[in-house]
Amino acid sequence: MFRASQPASDIVLFEMIDRQSDADGQAYLAALDDLAARSDPVILIFLVSGFVDQDHEIRKQAAIWFKHNRDRLGHFAKGLIRVDEGHHHGDGNVHSHGSDDPEHSNFARMLPFPVRHVVTRDDAFALARDWPSVSAD
Repeated sequence: MFRASQPASDIVLFEMIDRQSDADGQAYLAALDDLAARSDPVILIFLVSGFVDQDHEIRKQAAIWFKHNRDRLGHFAKGLIRVDEGHHHGDGNVHSHGSDDPEHSNFARMLPFPVRHVVTRDDAFALARDWPSVSAD
């Protein structure tokens, strides 16, 4: 399932939970397009939970979107917080992404703002509230 919401005026939440259908993938791409229309500052929270099986073509289109909108994102996005709540790849193991640290991934290096990684949704919202004091790290 994919769901996009705006739980606060300066927070956009993308939730990717379990298997992603074609409709979920299209909703994700549409939410990215909606995001590009923003002008007010925002923190992005990406919550990933369960067995997220996103179509390769959707991942590819999203990567192209991020590449093409990199400069635009730098005008309004203050940062991205990734939350991995029990995320796994179908092998029965919950992954912490130790060597695939979201803060130092190729994706994070491509973005024009800081990326942080937390374990729970509550941690993400607490970090988003304190963002001005931590984003300079």
